[in-house]
Formats: sequence, C-alpha cells, structure tokens
Amino acid sequence: MLAITDSPLAPSTEVIRLIGIYGPIKLCDLEAHVSFSRSALQRICAQLEALNWARRRVSDKAYVLTYAIDDFFASAQFSAPEVDQVQPVLNMAKAEGCYDITFSMFESKTRFAIVDSTKPPVDLTTEHSLIFSNAAISAQSEMSEQEQKTLIAKAATQANPEEQTELRMGKYHQEVREARMRGYVLDATLPSISFSWRAETGAICTLTVEPAAATRTARQEFLEYHQQIMEKFSIMCDDHFRSNLAAARDQRAYG
Repeated sequence: MLAITDSPLAPSTEVIRLIGIYGPIKLCDLEAHVSFSRSALQRICAQLEALNWARRRVSDKAYVLTYAIDDFFASAQFSAPEVDQVQPVLNMAKAEGCYDITFSMFESKTRFAIVDSTKPPVDLTTEHSLIFSNAAISAQSEMSEQEQKTLIAKAATQANPEEQTELRMGKYHQEVREARMRGYVLDATLPSISFSWRAETGAICTLTVEPAAATRTARQEFLEYHQQIMEKFSIMCDDHFRSNLAAARDQRAYG
C-alpha cells in the first residue's frame, strides 16, 4: 500500500498544511519545515498561487491561504462522519467474504439511500422505498412514533400507487412496530437482516447483512443464526463508534 508520505500529493498537502498553521510565512521559513528541495517548494507555491489557493503578501512576500481554498472545501462532497466510523466494519466483512453488508442513511428528510456497500457494483443514487425497504423500516423503528408519522405524512405525498395501497392496508405500520419490538428486520426470502442505531450526531445508521454466497446451505445457515450474526456486527459497529468518538474527544482535549 502506498504510504501518504510516498504519495505524489504529499509535498503539496504538506505545504498547504504548513501555510495554514504558520501563515503568513515566507518561503525561507517554509523551506525549514520541508524535506524536499527549494525548487520543488517554489513550484508548489506557484501552483497554489495559480489556483488562487494561496497568495504572497505585497508587504513581505509571506504566503497566506486565501478564501478560495475555504470556498472549495466548503462546497466539496465529504463523507459523513458516521460512514467513516463504520468503514472498518465494511472492510473487515469484505476481507472475510462470508457476508455482504450495505450501509444506509437518511440523506435528506425523506431520502433514505445506500451510502456504501461491500457488494459491487452498487448504484449509490438509488433511494430506498420508505414503505417497502427493510432497511428503511428498520431506520424508522429508531424514530419516535411521532417522528415516524411525520416522515410518512411527508413521504406519502410522493408515494407511488403501490406504496399508497400498502399504507392503506396497514401492513407497513405493523412491520415498523415489529421492528421496534425485535430491534431488527428479518427478510427470510432474500435472506437479510437490517438493524439500526442512532449515532452521537443524531443520525440514524442502518446496516443490512446478507450471506455473500447464494447457495441453499448459506441461506439456511444465515436464517438459523441470524440473531448471532446481527449481534456480531452490532458489537463491531458499537466498538468502532466508541473508539472513534473516544479518539475525537481526546483530540479535542489535547489538540
């Protein structure tokens, strides 16, 4: 694996970091902090100036970062912190190869979508149906009854005829109630199991686990041991969220 320090981007990111920490800073002072040549440093600074990410003050030629770089990162697409926290769990599941995992979250008040998955290829633009998706039903089970009613009232205005029929029949509401009592949603036909939790940020996170192999034996074993499988991944997620949150608190305390 390519180390960050070996990356072609490492010198540029290091210069940006140094200007951000020590700026306004002159070229000779920047040079004292880097391990590469002065000519390479000059090229990087020139590139940053060309991007309007940094400029030299007229008075003393010291480099400062500009608001253009702040605007760039403010409008950039970032991974949600909850996705970063659960990433090690997805990586471990991918390495083990026994189960496929899909991680989903609300991307807006009524848009519940796949954020990442161990199953390639996955269309990350596809939304879950709030009425038919087991992952969405699991997510709603983490809401209060009033929150969930408000969500469906908004979603019902955009529901298709099939979803409207499901709402009138009442089966959907029963599935949400069962998910609240059980703590998960089991789909015996796929098979899969979806469970959800609230992150410290308040965001609802949902993990859907299914057997990676489509064999009859794998499906039967999954159904037989689905509770243990859910508990395994639930504990893994909980451990990673706790460790990441503890690290973040330590960084805030000592940083």
